[in-house]
Amino acid sequence: MNGNRIIVHTLIKIDDKYLVTKRSKEETTFPEYWDIPGGLADYGELPKDAVIRETKEEVNLKIIPTKVIHEDSNHDKEKDMIFIRLVYLCILDDNINNIKLQEAEHSEYRLINSLNNLEGELISPFLKELFLIDIKE
Repeated sequence: MNGNRIIVHTLIKIDDKYLVTKRSKEETTFPEYWDIPGGLADYGELPKDAVIRETKEEVNLKIIPTKVIHEDSNHDKEKDMIFIRLVYLCILDDNINNIKLQEAEHSEYRLINSLNNLEGELISPFLKELFLIDIKE
């Protein structure tokens, strides 16, 4: 086994809504699906630091991670690696007007209070699963 890789995601709560981003059509995984910002932690990088970095890179926002609200993992047999996903509930430490999407990864964003706000759109299975859990601060 080659080892483990950590994937971090940020669920940013702004008032009673959550920031979601639409993956660009150039993305290889779930192109044009709604998702939340995130990515791989660098080797030796703490997950909390990775979620702060990924959020700044992908949506140009400063956040404060408050707690891990979701964990899942899977074994990628092709890569012979285990991927561990951590989702942090975060508060915005910035102005939402500072949002600037990393165009190679995201085409648009929305603030939603439930997945009903995305009815008829493509939603990543992971995001659907995340909104099924009871999100509490």
